[in-house]
Amino acid sequence: MAILLAVGLTVSDIASAAGVSQATAARALGNYGSVSDGAREKVLEAANRLGYRRNELAAALVAGSTQTIGLVVGDIENPFFATVARGVADAVEVEGHTLLLANSDEDLERERHAVEALRSRQVDGLIVASSSVEDISLLESASASGTPVVLIDRPMPDAKLDTVTVENEAGAEAAVAHLIEVGHRRIGVVTDRPEIASTGERLDGYRAALDQAGLEFDEELVVEGGPSQEDGRRGALKLLDRADRPTALFTASNLATYGALSAIASLGLTIPDDVALIGFDDFPLAEVLAPPISVVSQPVSQIGQEAGRLLLERLAGEQGPPRRVRLKTALTVRGSSGGPRS
Repeated sequence: MAILLAVGLTVSDIASAAGVSQATAARALGNYGSVSDGAREKVLEAANRLGYRRNELAAALVAGSTQTIGLVVGDIENPFFATVARGVADAVEVEGHTLLLANSDEDLERERHAVEALRSRQVDGLIVASSSVEDISLLESASASGTPVVLIDRPMPDAKLDTVTVENEAGAEAAVAHLIEVGHRRIGVVTDRPEIASTGERLDGYRAALDQAGLEFDEELVVEGGPSQEDGRRGALKLLDRADRPTALFTASNLATYGALSAIASLGLTIPDDVALIGFDDFPLAEVLAPPISVVSQPVSQIGQEAGRLLLERLAGEQGPPRRVRLKTALTVRGSSGGPRS
């Protein structure tokens, strides 16, 4: 039972101080097997007197579970991922699990390092917002070796893993269709990186809305931004700082929306008179800005809760095929998406 020892102490030391056998001391300290109340009291008193501290990780390994869940997100400073993390925590902590958080910075190599680091700490399961659609072999390998994995936010239809996402294409289509309905015909879009799976679905929704309205797709109105607010600002500037700028912008992430707001302000433009704006994903200040910002709202906390639920079910023995949970989005129309100037 050496794995249960505190540094500098052995079970034999505790047993000698308590006047019991080593086996009895091990059972009392490990809280397993049959130990009389009197013997248990002697062992715990001796352990406390000698400054013994139970090695929880080692004890958990003996039990076959560390009661920890690893969560890998793209950017821990992004409010979206903060809310997802809270949803995961709400789901798993009530079942006695602790959440360990890692950040990939939307970089595949950092993601791999984070996954390997969490696995080396013997987490019971992993929840990952993967930064690439190209290679999730490490995650599938983790799942095959007995560490359940749930993917979040980024849809990967071919992955043999449970996945929780939202209706990205339908949400984007509704946003762009609204802009068309109020009179816009040149609608620019600032996307995230194409390696992020949700980016492609949101761009598909943008194109579907144009097709439905009989409008031609113009690739010059689509700018790849990136995962940061500054990327979004540069992308919006590229669209707006031109003579034939679009009359409306659709930003495909919350940080792209922040960046677009900064770009619009720096150019001295007004919303929605000079340029209308609608973004994918709500954010706390959207309602209090002047004008308030129209958005496609996601059930962000529910994404985390559903991922936690699926993972707990796998840990409890669920053996079925990969499950796909798709949550609905909602178009929230506010003042920023008004019609163009006549």
